[in-house]
Amino acid sequence: MMQGIDTTRIAAFAHDTSLGDPPEEVLTFTRVLLLDTLGAMLGGLRYPAVRALAESLRPSATTDLPFGRLLTLGTAATWLDADSGGSFHPQGHRLPPVPTAHPAPHSLPVLLHAAAHGVDDRRLVEIFLIANEIGMRFGVGTTLRPGLHPHGIHGPIAAAVATALLDGLPPATTATAIELAGAVPMAATLAVPMRGGTVRNLWTGLGAYYGASAARRAADGATGSEALLRELLDGLVCTDLSAAELTTGLGTRWRLTDSYLKPYACARWVHPALDAFRAAVAGVADPVRERGGLAAIEVDTFAFAASLSTVDVSSDLQARFSVPVSLATLALDGELAAAGFLPDRLARPEVGALAALVRLREEPVFTAALPHERPTRVTVHWRDGSTASATVRNARGNPDDPLTADEVAAKFRRNVEDVLDPTTADAVVAGLLDGAGGDTMARAAAEVIGRFCP
Repeated sequence: MMQGIDTTRIAAFAHDTSLGDPPEEVLTFTRVLLLDTLGAMLGGLRYPAVRALAESLRPSATTDLPFGRLLTLGTAATWLDADSGGSFHPQGHRLPPVPTAHPAPHSLPVLLHAAAHGVDDRRLVEIFLIANEIGMRFGVGTTLRPGLHPHGIHGPIAAAVATALLDGLPPATTATAIELAGAVPMAATLAVPMRGGTVRNLWTGLGAYYGASAARRAADGATGSEALLRELLDGLVCTDLSAAELTTGLGTRWRLTDSYLKPYACARWVHPALDAFRAAVAGVADPVRERGGLAAIEVDTFAFAASLSTVDVSSDLQARFSVPVSLATLALDGELAAAGFLPDRLARPEVGALAALVRLREEPVFTAALPHERPTRVTVHWRDGSTASATVRNARGNPDDPLTADEVAAKFRRNVEDVLDPTTADAVVAGLLDGAGGDTMARAAAEVIGRFCP
């Protein structure tokens, strides 16, 4: 028998919560997650395809609920595949290990639009905390059906909550907005990004718009259906609905802090190989050229990562789902951020030559460790005959091995090069991480809106 979803209770939490309620460590993580997601979004605006999308959507930029702006910003937020904040069902049996929810890149376009209209940092952080806690709980409380991709499924709920709070809607209307936002899941397949389909990134932009429009529709008197939402989340698009996970401990148990933060701008399955490679070549100043140059990179990993073996990629998204190309870019540049897969950088002959040296193998013992661990071993061979090897059990950035605030700030600055003025980037880092309030998000919006998006 299907369990009921208490949208009234969830909406009450949204309206009753303020920044003064969570412990300081929760607020600290919220600010870090916001900065990290903002960096991924602004970094995505550097890509020619995103800019072309923005130009094509400019005629839709004049309304109070700007389809073009939300679609562009949401698309940019996931273009780098650097969006963080994924959640997993607590039963832990999800294979392949795909996050159920990515609420942060769905809600942030709504908040940056609000920043452009004068909403200050403190209120934006507060709404980001509330909206994404709710979005995460919908992810934790369900399991995606095998083969589906998480973008555009639970994220619109976070966008709807953010819009409802910004618009000052009453709790009953917010409850309806949640039901309406959850009733339009994208339900698209994971195979699309794995094969290089950049349309995947539109799903987040559409989710941001659908969520925001759900709140506006609720305000205009549209009615939702808890029964339909329940059917979608416990049968049609997701399974394993746990109504208790949606509401138990609201305001005391913060699921948002179970999010991961991505060190690299590529698919999460690739990250253990990148961490292991960095560990193996630690102390080697130039692993590509020293010791006569690289001869081979052997990667023993779990099944799903071992399948990401494409060398001749058709798009930067396919590169982000390629262990060889991601490893080659990291080896050349020492990092994997927004600039690494820009068209001219991805087309470098050195990238293809190094990617061809990568040998991927499934290690059955590593596959058996899923989904709680994602072990990977990398062995580097140089032409002088020397070797080095390292094994990791999980990628960095998980809650048990988090990135530091300084690491996230450095990642943010790398991603937003050529988008924000350096002084603005510094102000955003200081304003968000220090929690001092102010209008740094508005300053960022002023430099982005009109120039990079509608």
